[in-house]
Amino acid sequence: MKSISLLSLIALLLAGSVQAQQPTGSLDIKFIKNIFQPGDSLLVTVDYKDGGGQLLNQSLATLELVIEDEEGRRTRLRWPVIEGRASGKIFLPDSLPLGKYTLLAGLQQRFFEVIGQIKDARNIGSIQAMLLTKTGDWDEQKVTVAPDGTFAIRNWLFEDNALLAFQRTNDNDQPLNISISSQLDSSYESLAVAGRPFYIGNPPAAVRPTLNKPVETPEALFADRGTTLPAVIVRSTAKTRAQQFNDEYVSGLFRSGDERLISIMDDPGAIGFPNVFSYLQGRVAGLQITPTGAARWRGGGVMFFQDEVRVSAQQIANIPMTDIAIVKAYPPPFIGAFGGGAAIAVYTRRGGEVNYLPPNRQVFKVRGYTPSAIALDMNKLRL
Repeated sequence: MKSISLLSLIALLLAGSVQAQQPTGSLDIKFIKNIFQPGDSLLVTVDYKDGGGQLLNQSLATLELVIEDEEGRRTRLRWPVIEGRASGKIFLPDSLPLGKYTLLAGLQQRFFEVIGQIKDARNIGSIQAMLLTKTGDWDEQKVTVAPDGTFAIRNWLFEDNALLAFQRTNDNDQPLNISISSQLDSSYESLAVAGRPFYIGNPPAAVRPTLNKPVETPEALFADRGTTLPAVIVRSTAKTRAQQFNDEYVSGLFRSGDERLISIMDDPGAIGFPNVFSYLQGRVAGLQITPTGAARWRGGGVMFFQDEVRVSAQQIANIPMTDIAIVKAYPPPFIGAFGGGAAIAVYTRRGGEVNYLPPNRQVFKVRGYTPSAIALDMNKLRL
């Protein structure tokens, strides 16, 4: 296994940022150009500046980005801010619809941070934490635990999702009862917001002047993100394969806490149904659905997702039942659905489902930062 390289600069900045006061400033979004063609790359630089146009040294912070198209579809990104600046490259694939897009940015002072609580800690003193990224890189550290069982991890920088595991020190393999929350996924007040448009294709003459103007950005777009995520508690009781799959592969907005989890992998009779819509009929209270995917829930529409990507009902109907692991049904209002409607999310098998971690292991899925080079996909809620 390879060790994650953590720059000493980041460690020093983190140490200093804990006590840093919140300066006031503004965000300056820079593009090399604002008119693009399919296949181009959008280079984005966002600076946090004071009233005189100088970079504010915000030590370490986080920039939340929202990209919205003309139809109102949105996707979110998250980049780290180091010494007042965040930057990245967004590839614009040929599949993107032509038209006007808007990039909105909101700055929160927090960097990646995990807050945890160990129940019945009994002055445990410390625990060992290990981070395993999607690329196979890993790092570990000893984490100090307060007498009341609380602890915090603030000095890891990584892209995409990762697994965070905990165990006792001193070769003690007794199980722990841990709950954690990721502070970046909690509600916050933006230090500054800004917006800037860009266009894919050849804009009409009336649109061109608007591309040079800043976009009014409501702070509520970033501030209204709920409260701290519900703690993920690792219990001593064994979990079903569907629950373990849910812990491993379901992320972010798809952990609403109000959804219905339906296991296809644990139901041998599921393969006898022509498609998942037929299987769902009569299994979810309030959901009215036909074998073709025409669906209503409490009088409103239903949106469909496959592996957390928006798709059509026909695409869901074409998935063989043998390829489906779990289905999650979200009653209205679901934050990822237009107009606060309902949603059905289908998750396909990844292989090796029988080899999940055994119960009593303290392993959590955490979300880091969006890669600094990524393709824009408006069908995903998050990149």
